[in-house]
Amino acid sequence: MQMIVIFIAGIVLMYLDMSFTGFSPVMMFGVEVYFVPKLLFMYILLLTIYAGPRISMFFAVLFGIMLDVYIGSLYGIHIFGFIAFVIFMQTAFRVFYRDFVAMAFVVLLNTFLFDLYQYAVYSVLDLISMPIFDYVALRAVPSVMINALFFVVLYVLAIQTAKVRKEFKRTN
Repeated sequence: MQMIVIFIAGIVLMYLDMSFTGFSPVMMFGVEVYFVPKLLFMYILLLTIYAGPRISMFFAVLFGIMLDVYIGSLYGIHIFGFIAFVIFMQTAFRVFYRDFVAMAFVVLLNTFLFDLYQYAVYSVLDLISMPIFDYVALRAVPSVMINALFFVVLYVLAIQTAKVRKEFKRTN
């Protein structure tokens, strides 16, 4: 039951990620600023802590493949990034306690690093021609800010979907 609920939540978050691209870029002070939410990515990172690394790794592979096939610009960038950052998240929280502030910092830092990872891969392959400073100032930092706004909602969603199996077993 838990896997089904997590899958449905992941599909909804993937849809929200994709539908948000209709609002971006936004013209601010005569410059195009990109707000790119990474709701699915942050959800998978939170699942690493609350649902366990095996479940999180499974959904990282599944949704990584789905995003790579759906977006199709460069196959493997999402699946490899999701897996690498799930492993990093699991390793980071062996050191840190499950504190909300520490978790928010690590998840948002991973989101920023995932954005930089995508930029590095695309720039090495010459698929993007934006200078690093422009990318950080006009895309990465605004994206982290919008992700920080959505973090609390995703935090509650991750906790609730991780509890599904426990509550389902108690009722039967």
